[in-house]
Amino acid sequence: MQIDLDFKLQNRSQAAIKLLENLSEESFKEEDWIIFALDVNALALTNIIAKRFRLKYDILFNESIVAPNNQECKIAIVNENRDIVIQKELSDSFDISLDYIYGESDRKYEEEILKKIYDYRKGLRPISMQDKNILFIDDACEDGFRAMSGIKAAINNRAKKIAYMCAVIPKEIEMVFEKDIDRLYYLYSAYNYIDNQHYYIEKLEDLQKDDILAILENSENFVANLEDVAINEEGEKI
Repeated sequence: MQIDLDFKLQNRSQAAIKLLENLSEESFKEEDWIIFALDVNALALTNIIAKRFRLKYDILFNESIVAPNNQECKIAIVNENRDIVIQKELSDSFDISLDYIYGESDRKYEEEILKKIYDYRKGLRPISMQDKNILFIDDACEDGFRAMSGIKAAINNRAKKIAYMCAVIPKEIEMVFEKDIDRLYYLYSAYNYIDNQHYYIEKLEDLQKDDILAILENSENFVANLEDVAINEEGEKI
């Protein structure tokens, strides 16, 4: 792994190429690997990895919950399975109640996550993680919230193995993840992590809805496009 204190990537495309170079033909040869993008900005990389190793992929939608009086202070995250990860030290220090966090998680689910499910996955639930090997792909790992939300979902849904991929991660989060997951893929682990943009030369722009739909609609690996994905009695992919 890179140990250069001046580590820089040109853009997301270069990060994708370098991450792909670090993977061997045997990386995902075992059966039942499924990829979940944890951020729509990771979809291009997700699509590349899925196509390269002929894997299905999905998205695990999530939304941050912030402190009531500080929109910059993230205290929790909720995903579409309604798994909630709370930064207890912060919520305690700001004296934020669990009622507030659970209330906000319900609101975020109803107002934001459901909209994304209908916009990008045709209203279907995510593909099942049970008895599968799960690779989570992230665009940024500044606080590890999205990754921890994914890990919690995989554990709750009885996944067999859990792997995580992100170009740059903070060293302290790497140390936590090494205890909790089976595989960790990254290009650089930063002792003094600043923010994701710091490690890229070009400005990182968020993907817009049209860009996201273009990737998904033209992907042969996105689960919502696959006819062979099982449907349960409620019309949900399983």
